[in-house]
Amino acid sequence: MEFARHPATRHMSKEPKAARLAHVDSLRAIAALLVVWMHVSERFYSLGPQVAQSRWVYDLALTLDVGRLGVVLFFAISGFVVPFSIRADSPAPVREFLLRRAFRILPAYWLSIPLGAFTSATLWGVQFPLWAMLVNMTLLQYWLGVRSAMGLYWTLVLEMLFYFCCAALLAMRSIDNHRRIAVIAIGLVAIELLGVLSPRLGYSGQVYLTSLWFFHLGIMFWGCLFRAWQDGRLEDRFARMSMWGLFAYLVLVYPLLCGWVAKFPLNYYLPYSLAIALFVAGTTWMKLRSAVLVRIGEISYSVYLLHPVVFLSMLWLLMRLPVSSWWRSQHLAAYVVANMLVTIVLATVTYRWIEQPGIAMGRRLAHRWFQRPVAALPSAA
Repeated sequence: MEFARHPATRHMSKEPKAARLAHVDSLRAIAALLVVWMHVSERFYSLGPQVAQSRWVYDLALTLDVGRLGVVLFFAISGFVVPFSIRADSPAPVREFLLRRAFRILPAYWLSIPLGAFTSATLWGVQFPLWAMLVNMTLLQYWLGVRSAMGLYWTLVLEMLFYFCCAALLAMRSIDNHRRIAVIAIGLVAIELLGVLSPRLGYSGQVYLTSLWFFHLGIMFWGCLFRAWQDGRLEDRFARMSMWGLFAYLVLVYPLLCGWVAKFPLNYYLPYSLAIALFVAGTTWMKLRSAVLVRIGEISYSVYLLHPVVFLSMLWLLMRLPVSSWWRSQHLAAYVVANMLVTIVLATVTYRWIEQPGIAMGRRLAHRWFQRPVAALPSAA
């Protein structure tokens, strides 16, 4: 249901362009580069014996699971930013929000599907039919049992679920109800707690893997609470205590439960604690505003989407050279850096010609379709 602006959504207005948070872009850049480091190092260390001598680059990435760390950091940032970009004063805030987010996410995603299918399947002699690409374009491949063009798309599914949750809260006039958001965050994290304990209770590991979807959504909602606190608007005592309680759980209690009780490997839980700690530091006392990081942060979505296209193509080319070739016997860190640089170039082009036009189109359509005046409805009690 659409409605005019009312007290329950008085805070959730669109941020002006000038208010873009540079330090958050820096965190996005760090998250994206960590993911690239993980994925490149785990595929390139076996190129040859010379490369294997520098395997410590991969071992370090694996010990910390910097890829998971980067993804969790992205989730926290989504919660910190997305709900606060909603134009709650729009005549049709729910539809406008979903339209703008669709045009923000889908154009670059659609571009990545054929590129991903070619570099992850076709290039290696694996068939990826057209119908599978069409299913991928709907983001329903995981629910329909269809192969995904690239494995990282599960994060986009989760991101879209978060958008729909925000839209539902907005429709229920609860997007600014911090107590309700706190209850949702606690409930989602509690489901994952049951997943952590499930192996000790005799259930399969699949329960734990499924519970991670709820956990990641809970982290997004926690990020929303943290932003409200930082803006000085987390006035509800229960919401404020919940936000800090969840922070303590994620950073301190969660690793103890996973390590001592569930006996999980270190890289199963350490990335979550590190990501939340890095997120809090990077949004409070350690606000990085390096021009390079900020720029990479602006294009981080394309960096994240397209880095497999780059490293799989490069890997395919290198594997066709002799093992003793100079190109195939460099330090593993050199391949990580080379992939980062090429990915940044490709992402810059994609951002300029795909992402920005898509964002602009979403704004134009939202203005054209949803900025017509409507009669105000009574405020929620």
